[in-house]
Parts: sequence; structure tokens; C-alpha cells
Amino acid sequence: MLGMRALLPGILRLLATGTRAPFVFDQRPVLWPAKPESLNLYIHLPFCRQLCAFCPYVKEIYDPELSIAYQGAIIKELAGYREFWGDITVASVYFGGGTPSLTPDIVANTLSWIDRHFQLGREVGVEVHPLDTGKDVLDYLKSSGVSLVSLGVQTFHDHLLDVLGRGYDGNLARRACEHLLKTGFTTTDVDLIFALPGQTEAEAVADIATAGQLGAGQISTYPLIPFSYTPLGNHLYQKGLSLPSWRQERQLLQAMVSKARQAGYKRTSIWSFNQPGTTRYTTVTKDAFVGIGAGAASRMGDYFAVNTFSVTEYIKAVARGSPLALSTRLNISDKIAYWLFWQCYNQSIDLDDFRRIFNRNLPYRARALLNLLGILGITQRRDNTIRLTDEGAYLFTLVEREYTHAYLETLWSACLKEPYPDRVML
Repeated sequence: MLGMRALLPGILRLLATGTRAPFVFDQRPVLWPAKPESLNLYIHLPFCRQLCAFCPYVKEIYDPELSIAYQGAIIKELAGYREFWGDITVASVYFGGGTPSLTPDIVANTLSWIDRHFQLGREVGVEVHPLDTGKDVLDYLKSSGVSLVSLGVQTFHDHLLDVLGRGYDGNLARRACEHLLKTGFTTTDVDLIFALPGQTEAEAVADIATAGQLGAGQISTYPLIPFSYTPLGNHLYQKGLSLPSWRQERQLLQAMVSKARQAGYKRTSIWSFNQPGTTRYTTVTKDAFVGIGAGAASRMGDYFAVNTFSVTEYIKAVARGSPLALSTRLNISDKIAYWLFWQCYNQSIDLDDFRRIFNRNLPYRARALLNLLGILGITQRRDNTIRLTDEGAYLFTLVEREYTHAYLETLWSACLKEPYPDRVML
């Protein structure tokens, strides 16, 4: 079972587009489009109070002097794009981390700069830690232009928070949700983790129920995925704990999906649920985006590129000109595969959108695969929209997990080992 799962991303890429060649990331030059209609920005703020064992992202213990230098670097990187593209619309900005709410001044100052030099839209999201939900911080973020927040609760159960080493209890997590909802952001996403060591089905369902009862506009719940380069495995071993089996994980997910629907939420991706009419908090499903900061990725035009993962090297590299570490050029089959992947993540493939974006019909291989999936009950078609059923959504969670290991973990691991790897093949 595990061996077959590991092959799933590559097999589906081959079946959908006929692409066999691996992705090769190296230090090739990147040629961005002359001037896109608009920009979606992701800005990485890496600073944290403590380094959680399960977190695979670029992160650093907060240092005041380093954070000031980092703020200057992200403004300088943004200025480079402003010089290249001019005054264009920034449709969305998302701050991830790390712990962006730990450095609200960087969020506010960066948004102020963007608003002065671009045309800033209203979709502005920030990840918030439960310990950063005092009235002063939340009011400051909202007055700075933040409209969407994602609260990293992870769970409301004390013993599971202790396993994760989060530094707060369930009561504080509930109060944090209440504070965010009182502040009146357009959407408050409550971010949960499931398939935790020792977690019962009743506890997983209770987390969904609590988030719904508190009034979250969106609930996101992701499985705990171990990365080889994080200390999570050793952390669990020392505590005498192990992760649930895939069967247990599936049961937990099915129970949470059912509970979210009972609470009036609509499933909007394989991992997220929204109240009707709410704006989605989503950083990864944009057709194109520019990443700012250490470890941030950009997907624009014909290229996918990543900045150096070293915070100190990022600051130096921006001063020299460019912080890009690796890039790969995407052919049309790569772009189609990338687009299909994230539409499946959203559980919906709009064939009219595909034709608008690519100026062609879906390739024969992809159509044949989707027809087969329809016969098997994995997808359902209505007019020109193909949706994943619940069974299809579960199967795609397996694909998404193995994509994480086969592609992201390999790339990120190489970039964490050295600031500028020569070449990474995926």
C-alpha cells in the first residue's frame, strides 16, 4: 500500500498529461512575464517564540535585530518587483511563517509600503498564534488592512497540545478564537491538525464541533505529516508515541467531514470547510503567485522558483540583487499537471476555466482519465464542472501526501542543507 501511494503523483502526472521527465531545479536565470494583470503575494515571516518539532517550514527563534534587517530585505525585494512591473494591482497578500503575528510591525509596515507603491486589494491574510490574540495586536492588524486570519489552534485538547509542544492549553485556544471573532475580520479560519498520536475519533470530531460552535467562518484540518528533516520522529519516540495507521487516519477524516457538514459547513477543499458565503483563506491555490522572503516560492509565467532558505543569506542576497536559489522552467504539460493538481485539491475542475487559461481543450489523456474516474464513482460531472466525490477526495489526500514527500520534502530538504544547491531532481 505505501509503495503504491509513493508512486501516485508520478503515475497521475503521466496519465493526465503524458509527461515522463522529472522536474529539474537548478540555478538557471528566470524570465518573468513582462507585466502580469495582477499579483498574488505570499510573504514569509520566519520568526517564532519556539521551534515546534512538527513544523517543516523555514523558521528562526525571534531576534529583534535580525527581524529589523529582515523587514528591510523584504521591502527591498518587493521594490525590485515594483521597479520591474510598475504600479499594478496586488490582488492578494498572505503572510505565513513562522509566526507572523509575533511581528505585527513587519506586517503593518509591509502592507503600508505595498499600498503606497502598488494597488492593494482587500484579500489580506495573516497566520495568527493563539498567544498573539490580545486586543492591541488584533486591532493593530485589522487597522493595517488585514481582512483574513488563520488561527493555528491545532487542537483544543490539552494532552494533544502537550504532545505538539504548543505552550498553551485548550481554554486559551478557545479564548483566542473568541477574541478573533469579536475583532470582526472578514474570515476567521481555525486551523487544526488531526491524526495526532493518541487522538481518538471523539477528540477529532470535538475539535471540529468546538470550532463550529465558536463561529469560525472556515475550519481547516490537516493530518500530521512527518518530514524526515524535522525532529518530530525523535520527539515522538522519546514520548513513547506513534502516529495512527492510514486506516485510523481515514476514519478520523471521514468522521470530521461528517461533523463539519452537520454543523452547516461546506467542504471547499480536501482539508477545509467554509460557512456559506464566507471568503476562503487560501494561500496555495492561486494560478500564479510571487513569494517574498526566505524559503518563499514563486510560480509565474513559465517558471517555478524558490528563494534561498537561509534567513541570514536571504538578507545578504537581496542586498546583492536577487535571493532566488533554484528554479525550473515549466512546459505546457507541466503547467497543465500543476493546474489539475490544485483543482483536484479544491475538489472541482472547471473545464471552461481550463479553456480560458490554456486556450485549448483538456488533453485527451486527462479527459480519458476523468471519464474512468467518473465510472468508478471517484468524480461526478455536471455540465462543464467535474467534482471529486468524498471517495475521490480521500484518494486525492493520498496523492497530496505523497506529492508532499516526493516533491516538496525533497526540494525543501536540499534547500535547508545549503543556501544555494547546485541541482535538485524531483
